[in-house]
Amino acid sequence: MAVASSIIQRFPDLNSEQRAAVEQTEGPLLIIAGPGSGKTLTLVVRTVNILLQALARPREIMLCTYTEKAAGELKDRLAEAVRTVGYTEDLSDLVVGTIHGVCNEFIQEFRHHTYLSNNYEVLDDLTQRLFLFDRFDSVIGTAEGDQYLGPWSTKWTAIDGALRYFNATRKAR
Repeated sequence: MAVASSIIQRFPDLNSEQRAAVEQTEGPLLIIAGPGSGKTLTLVVRTVNILLQALARPREIMLCTYTEKAAGELKDRLAEAVRTVGYTEDLSDLVVGTIHGVCNEFIQEFRHHTYLSNNYEVLDDLTQRLFLFDRFDSVIGTAEGDQYLGPWSTKWTAIDGALRYFNATRKAR
C-alpha cells in the first residue's frame, strides 16, 4: 500500500488516519466520522490515489454518500483534486451519488433483466406516504369504528404501520 508522490506533495496536511485510508487501495472502504473531520477529503484523495496508481479506471469506481448536497460536493472536490495532481483522464464514467440515487440508476438501466415493467418507479419516504394517502381506501381500507387495520387511530399511523410491513426485508425462500 502506497500513496502516489503527487498526493503527498499536494495534500501534506492529511493526518495519520486519513493517510491510512488513502493507502488502503484494495476493496471497499467505509469511513465513519463526525462533521468536519475530513471524510470527503479522505474519500476524494483515496480515489485520486487509486486513479494515479492505475489500480482502477474511473468506470470501476463508485462513491456514495447520503445526501444530494454531499454528492455534489464530492463531485466538485474530486474534479478539483484531479486537476491539482495533474490527472487528465476522463472521469465521466466514475459513479458519484447518493446510495438511493445510484441504486435507482442501476434499476433503471438494468430493469429489462427483471420482472419490473417500464412504469416502475422507486418512491422515497414522503412519496410513499402520499401515494398511500391518496389511495388509502383501496390499499388499506376504511375505518372500522374509529380504528384502521385494527390498532391505529389515524390514517397516518395506519400508513406508517403499512409501510413498515411493505418495506420489511423479505427472507429468501
